[in-house]
Amino acid sequence: MKKILSLSLGMLALASLVSLPSQAQRKQQAKKRTMVSSPTRQPKSGNYLLQGTAPADVNGKWVFLYADGEKVDSALIQSGKFYIERPVAGEALSTVLAIPRAYALPFVAEEGTILADLTAVAGKGTPLNDAYAQMMEQVTQATEGVREKIQAIRSDKSLSSEQKKAQQEAILKDVSSKLSVIAKEALQAHPNDAIGLQALQDLLSMEDVTLSSAENYLTQVGEKLRTAPSITKIIELLRRQEATKAGAMFTDFAGVDSENKPVRLSDYVGKGHYVLVDFWASWCGPCRREITHLKKVRDTYASKGLVILGAVVWDEMTDHLQAIKDLQVTWPQILNKNEPTELYGISGIPQVMLFDPTGKIVQRDLRGEAIDQLLDSTLKTTGGKL
Repeated sequence: MKKILSLSLGMLALASLVSLPSQAQRKQQAKKRTMVSSPTRQPKSGNYLLQGTAPADVNGKWVFLYADGEKVDSALIQSGKFYIERPVAGEALSTVLAIPRAYALPFVAEEGTILADLTAVAGKGTPLNDAYAQMMEQVTQATEGVREKIQAIRSDKSLSSEQKKAQQEAILKDVSSKLSVIAKEALQAHPNDAIGLQALQDLLSMEDVTLSSAENYLTQVGEKLRTAPSITKIIELLRRQEATKAGAMFTDFAGVDSENKPVRLSDYVGKGHYVLVDFWASWCGPCRREITHLKKVRDTYASKGLVILGAVVWDEMTDHLQAIKDLQVTWPQILNKNEPTELYGISGIPQVMLFDPTGKIVQRDLRGEAIDQLLDSTLKTTGGKL
């Protein structure tokens, strides 16, 4: 369920680029924006024209156009207005206007004039953009107030940890159900255009999606969506997760240790002991917090044979060395920036996996007390040895 809060349709590719204002902030900023009258410019045949409006606080700043996550155009905001005109032919299905860490506006690159109000949830003014904006409004309604509810639960001192977890999961399950309905309806109505792409991306990113269900969705869409880069990337990720699920043998990879010496995963996994592998990075806050718990795991289970191994990904050696010094990490490390996450279908860290003495994956997605519970149950079947 942890993905749901970031699943506003059309926002997945943008998550690393901007920090979006809340709905309340958007409404407040909308009151301050410079209004634009009916279109006075007309795009050339085969083009789309973004007729933009922006709040006063971003006057003099640049707004950027991203296509499939790549920056492809820009415009200077002057007196609350900006314009961008581009050919529709060859344009990506996924397009977003953004001022990084301030505003983001998804839109469909459709011929005609698109009203691009940066305080809105989506562009408007053409048939597809109007349909997209309507869908985004549904998403906004489905997710409105969820963050505040979650924060209230977390700060409620009268609730136990178990109660907090249960209540949060109930809220997120409800939101997930609503978003799933919206996305499925959008996909059915738009099986081969930009709206369908955003809906398909969200369905494939739901917590309960499997490779089988993902492939079923692909049978419902056109060739443009099946071959879209964002979709093929998600499908490959799911295939790797399927290939490395519980019961599968480990997939080996090479790297270097903290002394920059060559090392392989197979130097530790499949050597007759249970091995807990923590995929992590120095810059990752949740990873650093998980290491605090892994120290307790080490102190409790190392004497019983458990081996802990850090798999350092998406990181630099200098930052890694500083982190293991600061965190007082004592277990061995293997650093390889990208290959481990690709091989194991990892999209977020920390990712903790337990391997059995033969090298089979016992379980993925372990965190906190779930690690201890799994190890305790394993000890009951192994005569007290790991």
